[in-house]
Amino acid sequence: MVETPPAEIAKQHREACRLIASHLPCAPRINHGEVPEEWKLKPTCPYISTSPTPNNESQDEVEVPINNYPDWCISSRGQVDVSPIVKLISEGVNEPAPPPKNENDKPKNGTNKPAATKKIFGVTVNNNKATKKIPSTNLWNEQNASKNNVKITRPSHDRWGIKKIVLMFCDDFLHTIYTLPWYQEGNKTGNEMHSALQPILDCLGIQKSQLVRCLLAGLPPGVTIPVHHDTGEWVRYTHRVHVPIIVPDPSKVLFRCGPNEQSLERVDCSPGHVFELNNQAKHAVTNAGDLFRVHLILDYVNPSFFELRKGQNCPVRRVELSPGEVLTQTRRSIDRALEFGTKQYPQFLILGAQKAGTTSLYEYINQHPWVVKAKRRETHCLDWRWKEDAKSTDERREHCLAFYHAEAMKQYPSLITGDSTPSYLIDYYRVIPRLKECFDHNPKMMIMTRDPIKRAISHYVMVTSTDGTKEQLAARGSEWREKTLEEVFEQDVKDMKEDGLLPYWDLETRTVDMDVFEKFIDSREEDEAWERYVTNRIPLSTGSYAPLARGLYAIQCRQWLRSFPKENFLIMKLEDMSSESKGAQWVVNRSMEFLSLPRFEIPDAEKKNSRDYQDPLSEKDELRGWLERFFAPHNERFAKMMVNEMGYKEEDWANLWCN
Repeated sequence: MVETPPAEIAKQHREACRLIASHLPCAPRINHGEVPEEWKLKPTCPYISTSPTPNNESQDEVEVPINNYPDWCISSRGQVDVSPIVKLISEGVNEPAPPPKNENDKPKNGTNKPAATKKIFGVTVNNNKATKKIPSTNLWNEQNASKNNVKITRPSHDRWGIKKIVLMFCDDFLHTIYTLPWYQEGNKTGNEMHSALQPILDCLGIQKSQLVRCLLAGLPPGVTIPVHHDTGEWVRYTHRVHVPIIVPDPSKVLFRCGPNEQSLERVDCSPGHVFELNNQAKHAVTNAGDLFRVHLILDYVNPSFFELRKGQNCPVRRVELSPGEVLTQTRRSIDRALEFGTKQYPQFLILGAQKAGTTSLYEYINQHPWVVKAKRRETHCLDWRWKEDAKSTDERREHCLAFYHAEAMKQYPSLITGDSTPSYLIDYYRVIPRLKECFDHNPKMMIMTRDPIKRAISHYVMVTSTDGTKEQLAARGSEWREKTLEEVFEQDVKDMKEDGLLPYWDLETRTVDMDVFEKFIDSREEDEAWERYVTNRIPLSTGSYAPLARGLYAIQCRQWLRSFPKENFLIMKLEDMSSESKGAQWVVNRSMEFLSLPRFEIPDAEKKNSRDYQDPLSEKDELRGWLERFFAPHNERFAKMMVNEMGYKEEDWANLWCN
């Protein structure tokens, strides 16, 4: 939720009190059934910036509807007896919540217990102060919750002094659902809470297994939660339900909801009223009474959600937390302190090919809230930044891990990181043994490909460009700057021919002998020639090399597929990012599935690291012709590899880069 300025909150509080004093009536209770999921895909009326005025006046934040308004925003799902819940939570309900504490002060031993205690004359002492007896029956007490339940942070609610008894919670992507001790069967409080809440689940017609969040929230007297709509990936998949539990005077509580701020309707907050709201719609609440107001707030999903996540290679995980566990929370993730340091880094590497969309893919993936950028997009820690003088594997691994924030990420095992170093694909003979040595946990590897002719042209344009920083210009090298496109391409063919890699290519006629080609590919002789070419022609001091060889994707991928299981690889085409039938989000979805990440709609799908230039082949038919003849059998070979070895759909690789 976007933070509302204090002055605006005060203004809304005054208006709410005025409406309460005017006896604003509640809307009729109508059971519409569940809020349709399609109504929750987007906010009903988000705040967005207006366009600048012709006079360039400052922009204002105004409410602008982007969807058709739903027919209703509140559904009264029924009425239940909440007295069993009241009995469980009455003790301490009107004690004010303590001010929020600095999360950095919490112990790092996996529980909320003090890191060190001692007994003096039979009294447990911590920090030289006798510890007070914790009231185990007061479920609102933070000490009790920290010891016998699990402490959950809700930053905005904590700032407003809202108290909570958390029973179930989940991360922003609904990936891990945590059941806290006070809602687990097998202990006194858990058993009683189960029994007390069951009538609400029965009223809604749902099972406990559908719950993803469930908590009791105590709103202090004199507090207004301002008009807002809920944000986060969880919102679109869940049904948000409120049940007033303790409301000393319902006439002093103003809970309103509507598609926009001008059409908010008052909701009946009498105890036991089970109502669902569309929390993508605007809503606000004010407690103008003298005592705390308590609601049960729960979110549940339809059973099909769990099958959806399985199909996306990201099944929902369920965890029962132990009393006193510590959780590490970010805006989007929740992790157990007990799982500190259980993940190995990096989780993924984009190997190449250069000028085939690797930067775009990396930037798209890093828009996911659970992905952390490496210190450099191209770490090169396995090729020209390799620590040659390191005396042990541990030292080399430590050098490499420093590029991935590995130490800082230990407390966030939900998060992943990786890099995009597109020279790795062709530089296999150096990179593969180093990768196995330093990253023996088998990280996922991604390969982007592109029409090899367009890739080669883009490579030449980049390397010969004088735009860029000194570091960029030095990395590109200067070898091609005085050479024409034809000269660079012809030299690469001659180099490959000299190293025995192209016995089927006639330098004079510029044609392929297909009989020789079919006999040579996948042979030991080809492997030896390729290794000879790579070791002879790929320096670490420049990027001006292999403009055509980098487009021989089959032989490059083969070296990697021989060294690692094929399940470790995802291979895609740059052209898919801009196709009408697929597009950038399709590529991102495949990447998220491959990395076992929850789906995420990227806000920025623009191309990255691309440059505009005129096609240098537009008036060079002869050059274009022999390039097409050169690459045609290699493209067909690569397409067969993708279908036969990787198991990809034939229609996705048919007629690959046919010109």
